[in-house]
Amino acid sequence: MFRRLAPATDNLQDISRVEAILRERFDVDQNEIILVSEDPGIKPGFPPFETNMIFWKDETRYRLKVFTKVADVTDRDVPIKWLLPSLEDAGEGDCC
Repeated sequence: MFRRLAPATDNLQDISRVEAILRERFDVDQNEIILVSEDPGIKPGFPPFETNMIFWKDETRYRLKVFTKVADVTDRDVPIKWLLPSLEDAGEGDCC
């Protein structure tokens, strides 16, 4: 019924690592949800992969997109803590 849109990869460790970066950087509690996915870049002229991160903190939803594979995401790709308000997801369409 459901299937992946991209080739299967064993990236669970990388996803967990990125989740840990977000939790530490923005002080996200363990009971808050963090979703990390590696998706194919489908827009012409954009990189072939993107890592999408959606997370909640204090009932506010935040979104971050990095144009690389999840395995290549580091703490340097995640904005510094005081920029958290700029990541707030207002429910608008895709950012890019």
